[in-house]
Amino acid sequence: MNEIRTLLEKYFLAETTLEEEKVLADHFRSGEVDAELLPYAAFFEYIAEEKQVSPGEDLEKRILERVGLETATVQGGGHGAGLLAPVRRLRFGYAAAAAVLLCVSSLFLAVQLSSRSGDGGKVTVPRGLVSATIKDTYDDPEKALAAVRHALLVASTHMNEGKNITQKNMSRLNNSWEAATGN
Repeated sequence: MNEIRTLLEKYFLAETTLEEEKVLADHFRSGEVDAELLPYAAFFEYIAEEKQVSPGEDLEKRILERVGLETATVQGGGHGAGLLAPVRRLRFGYAAAAAVLLCVSSLFLAVQLSSRSGDGGKVTVPRGLVSATIKDTYDDPEKALAAVRHALLVASTHMNEGKNITQKNMSRLNNSWEAATGN
């Protein structure tokens, strides 16, 4: 009995081996379980039942139909290849968004550094990054701040559009998944 309690402690700390987990499962299936350990018996029974659950043969087809993709998008007959096609198309958009964010961040950093330096708005970037001198294009700090805010607003608007598209597609995928699993 103490061995089972020790194994349970190890199990819930994720320190058991497969053999020790089998000992636990066999013990709780044996029917000789103390009353205080009965909740664990129900837990291990649930685990055993869930191991038997498997998706239907047509799960991928149902998901693709629900999402609105043709089954012909599965290229090369590989399992799940059709599910990755929309993600592959979005990679360019994410890369472009990251590039825009990097450029805007660099501009913002340059403006911040130029406002702190007292040398007339010139910022010299350290040699390891870029060997260039950036000259401030605005004489009025308010105009520079307005330009940065505008650039950030434009970037934010485009990022929000991408976020909305992603949320819409994730909702469609979630609905398809729920319909496929019957939840």
